Amino acid sequence: MNKTLLLNNVTGLNLRTLLIPIFIVNSLNAGIKEETESLIYENFGDSVSVLFKKFTIPKEVKYFAEKKAGLRFLKKHIYTWKITIADSLVGYAYLDNVKGKSQPITFVVFYDSDGAVVGSHIIKYREPIGGEVSHKSWLNQFSGKSQDSMYVVGKDIDAISGATISVNAVTRGIHRSSYVIQYLLEKANE
Repeated sequence: MNKTLLLNNVTGLNLRTLLIPIFIVNSLNAGIKEETESLIYENFGDSVSVLFKKFTIPKEVKYFAEKKAGLRFLKKHIYTWKITIADSLVGYAYLDNVKGKSQPITFVVFYDSDGAVVGSHIIKYREPIGGEVSHKSWLNQFSGKSQDSMYVVGKDIDAISGATISVNAVTRGIHRSSYVIQYLLEKANE
């Protein structure tokens, strides 16, 4: 076999090896985005307009939210959807990840225009145990909470036996999101 043909075969294999994971990740992200948007319409109605944005969190907001919630961000950005009806702000959807015991937990929180939680949903739970945090009955307890609310597991938020790490991670993640949403609401009102 000549060297050029061998090099082309190896290069083609490496290119395919690189492109397949990128395609899979993009396909998964597209599914998460579609599911999130479907949940937005389910929570806010079909008459809303949504504007998706990959949002890089300003350092001062990031550090403040991390300190207040006791949880670091996994990435420097989050995903938001600005939700409007006839150019009037109705609220925001906030999509992010928290680290469970060993895997990320992808969640979305829906906020009204005052920064209060109107709903939340676990988009992707990857851990083998602790999936009870995905149950609507557990997630409903965040409704009405804002950045000024208490988020103490065992007092303000129900604990779940066997899901301690997931409960704490999701609770802190939702609490942390409330500070970012407050920042977005303040920016929208400027």
